[in-house]
Amino acid sequence: MASGKSQLSNRVRVSRLNNVEKREESTSGFDEDFILELSDSIRESLDRGEIGPRWEEAMGFLAAAFRDEANKEPLMDLATIERGRLDRLVADITDPDKRPMDEPDRYARDVRLAERLEWRWRSRFRERYFSIQSSRYLKLPKTGRLKGVERDFEVNNPGEEWRIKGTTRFQAIDRDAAFKPGHWWLNLACAQRDGIVDNPRETPTVGRFGGDTLPLLTGEEFEDPVLKDTTTYIRNGGLADMHVSLITKVGTVMRVLRGHNLNSPFAPRYGVRYDGLYKLAQYGQRFYEKMKTDRMFLILERVKTQPPIEDFEMVPRPSQIDDWGLYSQYAEEQVKKRLGDKGFLN
Repeated sequence: MASGKSQLSNRVRVSRLNNVEKREESTSGFDEDFILELSDSIRESLDRGEIGPRWEEAMGFLAAAFRDEANKEPLMDLATIERGRLDRLVADITDPDKRPMDEPDRYARDVRLAERLEWRWRSRFRERYFSIQSSRYLKLPKTGRLKGVERDFEVNNPGEEWRIKGTTRFQAIDRDAAFKPGHWWLNLACAQRDGIVDNPRETPTVGRFGGDTLPLLTGEEFEDPVLKDTTTYIRNGGLADMHVSLITKVGTVMRVLRGHNLNSPFAPRYGVRYDGLYKLAQYGQRFYEKMKTDRMFLILERVKTQPPIEDFEMVPRPSQIDDWGLYSQYAEEQVKKRLGDKGFLN
């Protein structure tokens, strides 16, 4: 049997125990994007009460990592564990509340492997292992998903409480390469930072690299019972909330962002997600005298030459949900610093 040292070579990408390929780019020696994808896949499956199709692949990777721990200088470093969410993966595997409904014969053995690997990591890294979440929290506003964004205490609208810092420098990126359906942000200010919208408000906008974008953060959206890939969006409010400029955009294809406060079967669980291209097929607006409110309705038709929305409905994925938890904690701390505990409770 090959040793853990050979299977976790610092010049390979680990995918399966017997399927490795050379890799030069990663300073840690591992394809961290691959590891994160594998970790997210298993954690998603456990959340559904099953082991999923990549279980054997993941356990092969963890077995190789465990064998490597017997070496004098193990190759797995703490940075790879942190970025690949391997600490969260082994914690989920050993969590009795996440046991699959139909346990395979090997499951108890695999749980034991995860427990032993977790113990090895705790013994080797000691307090640094227990501080991984604190490390992620500290990095969130500096190099993480909140980089270049700060709280705007002058705004209270859901999803609009953040803004880009005045010192933020925008990167020149290719719009088409940067924004694929399923792209996810913590809030609309983060989306503005990356250039898909030009302000952090729930209003039709043109991104920094061109193209119309329609954020749907609040309101209601319904699937058409007859027409596939067609939805009706409804928004109540004052005249300023009616997006009157969309009258001139009927027939236009635009990018649609959905937020978690949107009442829609397609809304993400948390944050803001780019859901692809839609054609604005119809715009309507009416004032209701009895309710003293305006109502806007839009009919949106999803462009068919793109992946179905089912392909990324799982977004945000477990690692992104981890970041959402840190973001919520950070947001609370920002309010407490500004307003104090009494202001936060009010």
